[in-house]
Amino acid sequence: MVAAGSRHSACVTEEGSLWTWGHAGHDKLGTAASFNMHTSRLRPDRLVPALFGRSRARMVACGDDFTMLLTVDGRVWNCGQGLHGELGHDDYVSRNHLTMIDPARFGGGLITMIAAGSEHSMAQVAGGGPLYTWGLNLLGQLGHSVDEECVKIPVALPGATFGGVDIASFDGGSEHCMVVTVTGLVYATGWNMCGQLGIGHKRPSETFQLVGEANSFQTEGVRLVSCGSNYSLFITNDDNLWGCGFGFYCVNSLGESNTPAEHVYPTRIPTYPCNLKFKVVVAGNVHSAAITSDGQLYTWGVRVSWTRIGIEHEGGVPTIRNYTGDVSVPQHIHPVAFANSRVGRWHVMTQKRATAFMMNSHIRLASDSALRDMDHEMLRMIIDNACFEPRVDTGSALRRLIGF
Repeated sequence: MVAAGSRHSACVTEEGSLWTWGHAGHDKLGTAASFNMHTSRLRPDRLVPALFGRSRARMVACGDDFTMLLTVDGRVWNCGQGLHGELGHDDYVSRNHLTMIDPARFGGGLITMIAAGSEHSMAQVAGGGPLYTWGLNLLGQLGHSVDEECVKIPVALPGATFGGVDIASFDGGSEHCMVVTVTGLVYATGWNMCGQLGIGHKRPSETFQLVGEANSFQTEGVRLVSCGSNYSLFITNDDNLWGCGFGFYCVNSLGESNTPAEHVYPTRIPTYPCNLKFKVVVAGNVHSAAITSDGQLYTWGVRVSWTRIGIEHEGGVPTIRNYTGDVSVPQHIHPVAFANSRVGRWHVMTQKRATAFMMNSHIRLASDSALRDMDHEMLRMIIDNACFEPRVDTGSALRRLIGF
């Protein structure tokens, strides 16, 4: 999987390594190298499992200036800025290398999913265990009644927070959080100036509130949520796309083509000319992306390019932002951009398996094989739809996140 923060990126590879690249300020790349605030890594650096307890990397999440890593053994590691307690180590100290959060902070439980907001963090304990939040709490984004602007250790939310129902998935935005339950309900907390919580008004909330009304999402439950800056996006169980939040900054992100507006309740995003079926959605700062059930990528939002103006100043070369227009409805990115591969959870069949399959269906090599006389179109469909399966021990929350 891959993740992106404000100015840095990270990915987890199949063999369990973590790779990071981008802006290196606040030591959020975890390489333990000495960087100043204006240094960037233009190529990915590999962090091997030996650097995080010799357990393979399972999931990565990026905040604005920190990186979180979940390993297969259920432990949480992080690095980068700790100014607001977002690292959860009971201090406000930044780390230039991956450091494990003491498992006792989570009651000794194993973690199955993590998420990062701009300056706050989330983690869920396995087996229907509690959700923990920590970091900046100035606007109530942690969802508990701790009267502190910064919470420097993970704090568990009470079991009754979500009606006593188990959590299915969750996400953190700039200054808000959202949680999806296994029954398809959504709860939100934090800053709400633009209606990004979807709770019917624009007042902030310091505790989790039920999103929408009784008939929200047209009685279809929610499967996945993604939190942006001033907006939120949802995918329902019938694979439709919904959103709430603000207009120009996010109406384009909400996929609308009309006058910018604030949506204080979840609103269905039309996908013309056909009704697309979505499996994964990601909300960025002012742009969004979604993947359909057949592995196609769609993007929309504010289209901005960054151009160096070429004037040297102390501290680096300044940049300017060139506004180049908006994409107000989801636009298809042609597969040729990805060498005609499917996007998302779809992977190319391994060479060995592909060879064995084709040998078993070859008219001469497989004279006694049941596959020999299979319709050619059926063969092509099987190969084209070869699907990557997550490991057996992958939690349900992470499965939802990658589209299963």
